[in-house]
Amino acid sequence: MPEVIYGTTAGNLNKPIGVKGKSHLIPYPRESAEKFASRVACATYENHLRSACERFAAYLSRKSPSRQGADNPLVQAFLKDADGAGSSLNAFIHRLTIDAKARGSMLVLIDLPRERQDVSLAQTLTGEARTLPYLAAIKPEVVADYKQDDKGRFVSLGIHSVANVNGKEVEVIRRWTRTDWQVWNGQQLLESGPNPFGECPVLALTENGAPFPQVGKFAQIADLSKRLYNARSELDEILRSQTFSVLTLQIPPEVTNAVESAKAFTETISTHSLLIHQGQTPAFIAPDSGPAQVYGARIAELQASIERIGMETASQPGQQQESGVARKMRFEALNADLAGFAALMQDLELRIWDLFHQALGMQDRPLVEWPTDYNLTDSAAELDILSMMQATGFPDAALIEKRRAILLAEFDRADPATLAIIMAALDESAQSGAKP
Repeated sequence: MPEVIYGTTAGNLNKPIGVKGKSHLIPYPRESAEKFASRVACATYENHLRSACERFAAYLSRKSPSRQGADNPLVQAFLKDADGAGSSLNAFIHRLTIDAKARGSMLVLIDLPRERQDVSLAQTLTGEARTLPYLAAIKPEVVADYKQDDKGRFVSLGIHSVANVNGKEVEVIRRWTRTDWQVWNGQQLLESGPNPFGECPVLALTENGAPFPQVGKFAQIADLSKRLYNARSELDEILRSQTFSVLTLQIPPEVTNAVESAKAFTETISTHSLLIHQGQTPAFIAPDSGPAQVYGARIAELQASIERIGMETASQPGQQQESGVARKMRFEALNADLAGFAALMQDLELRIWDLFHQALGMQDRPLVEWPTDYNLTDSAAELDILSMMQATGFPDAALIEKRRAILLAEFDRADPATLAIIMAALDESAQSGAKP
């Protein structure tokens, strides 16, 4: 974010006089530095991209993946601490989802601690020391170079990083290949070691499953947010400079020294002054509201585009009423997107477990299954449909199935035992002849 520079004016007012650093606000063609600094000082940026990514990750985490055959103590230890910093595998995946939706691509490194020879199994299980592999998320923007095979898997990958060399922090390239890992400072190899995974331990996650790198559809939100940021600032500038009405006083032609009189008048008029006039009564002229209305409409369009791309499910106050069909299609698109992303996460986790067991020489791998039945619905709208079905005489069997669908969507996060009790109560009411 830019830094606003303040200075004291002749009137002893501390006012913005300049901007230091890069700002997402774009100056007007003939805007002075002081005016631009005032706009920067008043503007507030709203990170719509992060909100959309966090909302998507929250939807995805409503249902946890099923992991069978994960009873091994080492597997349990990895599930509880996947990154060596105390984050569980589910928590690591949640953060990875946010970054992947924002960028369209993310990389996951699975690596082993460099010093692990003298660590016992008991120390690993208690968390006193670590011999297990750990995960690290790599952002695409730090990638220096990479090579892929014809299947899109990495042969090697290097990233920009820093390392301590002789007590100084220097820029280095950390590289992983199918056989080893390396740390380079220019043409000098600082460190290297064997790779126990049998392949390059960097895995790619792309939003649509295509080869790395990919740009995600949420990336548009960043550009729209920048334009919205500018539009709101420009509207604020209009409101600050033109909102207040201007006092007008007609000076009759017979009045001499009109310019000097008007100057004296404008210098003395205020809320605590007495205005004495001749002829017509002074009046106020209000600025045209057209420019502000145009900006308001444009801002509403930008907000609607952001909500559409970010798959916002909640309707905002004042928005045009959405048809039931359009809303249903929007929820179906969101559910399909969640199911598709869950399939990609399942494939990524299976590859992580393959490398995990390869490094430790273990045979039995956990069976991982991510849910694909995300049933996000508008429960209020579905209840309205149920009421109309009842009013129009739908058969009891159809009404029961509709209620079952609503209950499954509303209680999809309930534990299986609770859900079974709810479904049994529905079946019992149907068998007893009660009206559904």
